[in-house]
Amino acid sequence: MKKQYVSDLKVGTSVSSLFVVSRKSVKKKKNNDDYCAVTLQDREGSIEGIIWTDVFKNIGYFEEGDFVLVKGNVSEYRGGKQLSISSMEKIKNKEDIEYSDFVKTTKENVDGMMSEIKSYINSIKNQHLRKLLDLFFKDEDFKKRFCHATAAVRYHHAYSGGLLEHTLSVTKICDFLSGTYKNLNRDLMISGAILHDVGKIREYDVGVIIKVTDEGKLLGHITIGYGLVLEKIKKISDFPEDLRERLLHIILSHHGHKEFGSPRRPKILEAFVVYHVDHMDADIGGYNIILEESNEEDEWSAYAKNFERSVMLKKPELENSDQKSAGTDEKEKFGEKGLGVDTETNDGSDKRNLTEKENKDKKAQQKSTKQDELF
Repeated sequence: MKKQYVSDLKVGTSVSSLFVVSRKSVKKKKNNDDYCAVTLQDREGSIEGIIWTDVFKNIGYFEEGDFVLVKGNVSEYRGGKQLSISSMEKIKNKEDIEYSDFVKTTKENVDGMMSEIKSYINSIKNQHLRKLLDLFFKDEDFKKRFCHATAAVRYHHAYSGGLLEHTLSVTKICDFLSGTYKNLNRDLMISGAILHDVGKIREYDVGVIIKVTDEGKLLGHITIGYGLVLEKIKKISDFPEDLRERLLHIILSHHGHKEFGSPRRPKILEAFVVYHVDHMDADIGGYNIILEESNEEDEWSAYAKNFERSVMLKKPELENSDQKSAGTDEKEKFGEKGLGVDTETNDGSDKRNLTEKENKDKKAQQKSTKQDELF
């Protein structure tokens, strides 16, 4: 029976509970002895664990996906939590295991989110796009898979229902922007927002742990999604060629850059918006996962691969901000010169330093090996 969840584990906590192994990696110490790094998961999240050499030698064989009874202590390591494992036993009899204790699931209401998606579909005036979306979302098998799917393996919305949650957020923001900026085709953009990640229903397999399918490894969700959408379009008579190309372009370009997995970079306004909103929502989702898995008292996270930096976790002290801002004029909030640069002292170095920083950031991004999971 499950005794402790990841959310219960703080630095200094003694642990004795069931988990599922979502990642396993055998490594070498400098003296060539083996030790093992694992990621342990339950419905509340995951925690990194370490099995040092002496313990590892006495633990029987286990692999990713196995349920294990773990004992150990939580310590702090590089700004994050790490479970130092003193013993681990593989559970062979799974009859008494309550699988819902180990499958991470969206905290939002799935039926409610799907109803919102349907309301956006019903708001689309273009009959060809409306028919296309209906072909997807009136298919009960597709709808079930879409509601169950994840948006990633680890970095954002990485849980059952995560794809639906992410898609709805992207759609809501695109809808807002369609009323804010001119020259945006709302029907096209909303359709692209709803369908941009549709290939993830076949890229990932969501069980007790999330795995990338063979099709996902070989093709990726952008290519899979392009094929799924094109297949449905062919079933609609007289679907306009220009509309087809623009919608498929949104699918193909929604990662923004070729090095991030997009065969094409955005070349229409709607594609620019979907790319930036998708990226933003993925970053927010990733940030929230870091918040959930960090100690409440931590002010900074450990190094986060998806952000290529540590991020601040400390909450802002804004209790009196309303009262303060009510009696503050523009000069007090922004200084004598507002939000601009002090032209009397600016010698161009700020702009030059910014350009150098942008170049460094771009090079760092290009070296990342995890980009396909980040959006």
